[in-house]
Amino acid sequence: MTTPAQAPEAFAEAAPTAVPAAVRARVPVTLSRVGDRSADLITFHHLPDPGEHFAVLVPAAPGDTAPPPLVRLHSECLTGDVLGSARCDCGPQLDEALRAIADQGGAVLYLRQEGRGIGLYNKLDTYVLQAQDHDTFAANRMIGRGDDERDYAAAAAMLLALGLTRIRLLTNNPDKVRELRAHGIEITEVIPTGVYVTAENSRYLSAKAELAGHTIALLQEAAA
Repeated sequence: MTTPAQAPEAFAEAAPTAVPAAVRARVPVTLSRVGDRSADLITFHHLPDPGEHFAVLVPAAPGDTAPPPLVRLHSECLTGDVLGSARCDCGPQLDEALRAIADQGGAVLYLRQEGRGIGLYNKLDTYVLQAQDHDTFAANRMIGRGDDERDYAAAAAMLLALGLTRIRLLTNNPDKVRELRAHGIEITEVIPTGVYVTAENSRYLSAKAELAGHTIALLQEAAA
């Protein structure tokens, strides 16, 4: 079973209070992966952890009836995001998020939390254990790490620095919803990501749904 979630009060106490996060640099880029859409890469001062997290921001078209911006908290996954590994669904989820914000406006927060916070080398060590028929969470515990060592205080600080306090959140992960709300972010809608099942990641996705409560819709049907 996964580690019980902290109470919302614990997250509120952990929120940055002394010095609020602020934008450090805003760099215009062209996103060739989503039809050469213009976006800004944004870095930050005073985040509550030392990770070099950044935001990919695409402003929405102006309008009084525009919905709140769409936001994706995406934890870094070098193997999936860069190399296209089929062992997880991270790369397709990142592509989906970039397409959605390019179309609707919003932000992808790219969080340097490789391997649910345990780092790249440790993640690859757990792959060895998963090949021996251990699920992804059990494999973490076997190397002395937590099921999921991430927290989203930095993500909340980034959103506050950007003025994105009322958002729609693209996620299957209830922890992200709970933590952002505990840090004062209003989430008007939770939109599940697509289901990207491969022969290599079906057990991994099942573990996330069954053991961590991720809302991965139609998992069995998609895997059939």
